[in-house]
Amino acid sequence: MLVASGGIASSPDASDTVLISYSVLREFRGRGYATEGVGHLIPVIFSLPGICMIMAMTCPDLPASLRVRENNGFVMAGTVSSGEGMEEGTVAYVLEKPDQTS
Repeated sequence: MLVASGGIASSPDASDTVLISYSVLREFRGRGYATEGVGHLIPVIFSLPGICMIMAMTCPDLPASLRVRENNGFVMAGTVSSGEGMEEGTVAYVLEKPDQTS
């Protein structure tokens, strides 16, 4: 049974950044699957050589999607302007790799 899907893609702007995306089937939304799935992907993504940042984009009118990002430690980095390849007003969230030197 398919509940959700997701993946990562390299950033066209920064070699140390990946973009994360996911979708949960309507009948399974609101059960924490997205938060849990993203939470499990984060350490796997940061284990990839050279990756220091994860970026996630979403529409500002999707509060559940915004909560998934915030619950996993992402912080808002701004909104997309017209002509930047995504719908104007799309919200960018980022998560930086924790410093491993401490």
